[in-house]
Amino acid sequence: MEYPIWQLTTLAGGFWIALIGTFHVFLAHFAVGGGLYLTLTEIYARRTGSPALLAHVKKHTRFFLLITMVAGGVTGVGIWFTIGLLSPQATSSLIKIFVYGFATEWVFFLCEIVALLVYYYGFDRMEPKDHIRMGWLYFLFAWLSLFTINGIVGFMLTPGQWLVTQNFWDGFFNPTFWPQLFLRTAIALTLAGLFGFVTATRIPRVNGQADDRERMVRLAAAWTILPLLACFAAGWWYIQALPEPQQQMVLLRSERIAGFLRDFQYFGAAAALGALILAVRMPGAIRFPLALCVLLTGWGLIGSFEFVREAARKPYLIYGHTYSNGIRVGVDKAIGEAGYLATAKWARIREITPENRLAAGAELYQHQCASCHSIGGPMNDIKPWAATLTAEGLAGLLESLNLANSAMPPFVGNRLEREALAAYLTEGLLGIPPVVESPVALTELPTAIPPFDATTDEYVLLAWSGLGMHMIVESQGMFTLRPATAELSAQLIRRGDPPAKITEGVELTCAVEGAKEGGGQPVNMKVMEGRDWFMAPAIHISPRGASGGFNPYPLVTVEARDAATKAVLARTRAVLPVSDEVGCASCHGGTRAGTEAGPGISPETGQNILRIHDRTNRTSLGAQAKAGRPVACTSCHADPLTGAEGQGGLLGISSALHGFHASTLKGRGAEACARCHPSRPDGATRFQRGLHAQIGLDCTTCHGTLEDHAVGLLKRELETGKRGAKRLLTQITPQSGPQANIPPRTAWTQTTDCLACHQDFGAPDLSRGFGNWTKGVPERFKSRLDEMGALSCPACHGAQHALYPALNPYGADRDNIQPLQYQKLAR
Repeated sequence: MEYPIWQLTTLAGGFWIALIGTFHVFLAHFAVGGGLYLTLTEIYARRTGSPALLAHVKKHTRFFLLITMVAGGVTGVGIWFTIGLLSPQATSSLIKIFVYGFATEWVFFLCEIVALLVYYYGFDRMEPKDHIRMGWLYFLFAWLSLFTINGIVGFMLTPGQWLVTQNFWDGFFNPTFWPQLFLRTAIALTLAGLFGFVTATRIPRVNGQADDRERMVRLAAAWTILPLLACFAAGWWYIQALPEPQQQMVLLRSERIAGFLRDFQYFGAAAALGALILAVRMPGAIRFPLALCVLLTGWGLIGSFEFVREAARKPYLIYGHTYSNGIRVGVDKAIGEAGYLATAKWARIREITPENRLAAGAELYQHQCASCHSIGGPMNDIKPWAATLTAEGLAGLLESLNLANSAMPPFVGNRLEREALAAYLTEGLLGIPPVVESPVALTELPTAIPPFDATTDEYVLLAWSGLGMHMIVESQGMFTLRPATAELSAQLIRRGDPPAKITEGVELTCAVEGAKEGGGQPVNMKVMEGRDWFMAPAIHISPRGASGGFNPYPLVTVEARDAATKAVLARTRAVLPVSDEVGCASCHGGTRAGTEAGPGISPETGQNILRIHDRTNRTSLGAQAKAGRPVACTSCHADPLTGAEGQGGLLGISSALHGFHASTLKGRGAEACARCHPSRPDGATRFQRGLHAQIGLDCTTCHGTLEDHAVGLLKRELETGKRGAKRLLTQITPQSGPQANIPPRTAWTQTTDCLACHQDFGAPDLSRGFGNWTKGVPERFKSRLDEMGALSCPACHGAQHALYPALNPYGADRDNIQPLQYQKLAR
């Protein structure tokens, strides 16, 4: 914010750092290890009295001088130039914090240059002892340079107590100083050995013999393999020394970082294997191309370590001090609703209007994204990320960017700026039009009321859906979360004084009218264990019947027959509500579910969702689905509704979904629910149709806001030791007050207790709804019995979200069939 920005598109900041930085670091470490290699090799050559080896050392010194002082020096300047352009704020902070540290390092570097020049030009002019002393001096100054830079580089990842004390020495001798110093020293010595293979190829044969070459190859192998063992030991020490957030970033949070950590091990093993083969199998026959290939494993070794170190400090450049886009920590809170553009010194656009919205988004991208992300470039291309979300989804993600992805800094700006950046990324870069939620025109469906004669009919048959709405959540060929099945219950009552519940000597069946699959064939209902009513627990159901239209309220006919005579004793009808109108596409792109374009979540939307899951959880579910093996979400995440046990250490499906989205849809009340559930008041389902909805209650009255709902679920998961619950809880700010005030609950097992509001079955006290959970399954509305212990609550009151008198959007009386059938009234 305080400095001009470097306009970047295809080749963003990460590319230039990777290109220049890895090359410079590679040479810089060689400059340290190579100094010791030269000195000890010279001592070896003089002790063995080998003029050929001594000549080789001199040639190697010339090569060493050109590589380290020229190429290394130029790339060193390139590093300063690049970071000064990319991250002037962080560069300025480092110089201010470590001005004397940098000054000391420059003195060491100057002494290093002088010592190497004297060592090379004095090769045949100085006494051997003095020449060797100069070699030792060079190595000392080179290592002291590494010592100094190591403290500053380590500070950027683990500043330790400096964040509190602001003390130079606390920052310099930070928590990873010593393990990183040992690791870098070991890498430096390894690289010296690998370079030794390359220069050994230039040792000439004498009388057809390659004795000197063989000796140097074996020496280079020892220089490679022994320090490599130290590399792995120091690497383990380094990982253990990382504070928990950085350690989790390396080991758990990012598949990309974990991949480079594996690469570090692979390149180390390849270097050791290559050195061993060269030393044992072909020390005299070594050729330059082969030696160069072995040398490149060293580049991979140092490059993979540097990537792990750089990535581990995400989302910071200086951990806890400066974010990766150069914005100081705390600036986002200081800016507030004033906005980033209005306060940034070098912003060209100060105020967002409908006309400049995309241009403002482009400027925000340059200020807050381009230091890491490219546009269509080879590294960190922003396009694939943006392509998985709509403008609305991106704007929601930006609101809690650092919470949804711990490797990202928070977006600094107000709501208009979030929307402008989201629009630029989707409309401006990818040509994705904004999602327009058009009202859906509904057609009233005919609803015939079955006959009932109160004077002659002996039986009353009551039937109700197990849920107020069965949601089918699946993406064609991608994943399945909730299968296309529904639950129906029924009770048969023989009228009389007293009336009697009948479960023996009768058969109950149900048949979905107009079903696309099964042709409306009757399904046998069984008596529930421990209850005196019947149930069909898994009726295949779809909102798209044989006619092909969308009907989220299909009717089911229930019949009770005498088991012996097969005579019909009673018949009724009920709604079996089902919808695949799931709102994933409004944020994740693709065709919206529940439209004429096709049932369920479109494959495009499903693939976008799996990509995000893979990025944030180090999975490969997208590839699995593309290979023809759709993902069953509940194979990992438990779901009490369907009885899926999942995997013990992972969050349940309800906790995971609500917990993750609570930070991206925060502060939206019931609107947040409608982003996913089919409860849009102008949508194709409109499942809130009962008495509660008619008096103005919404989802949040009983279930709480999305944030509050998620907290209750996650607190129960935290009690049972589920992985991820603590992290998600730290990201959520409840709307109703402190988290401590929200009691934990188990999804589907504990729900809002009706009697919390309707105390003693009296007039409701709405303030007591959310947070007063049932103790378990028997107290839930759909399982609870009346005061006499005779009838299930929904048998008389209707299913959840459809309490009598309900007002169904596809026909006013569609949910009120049984009250109208038996008492000619809807209540």
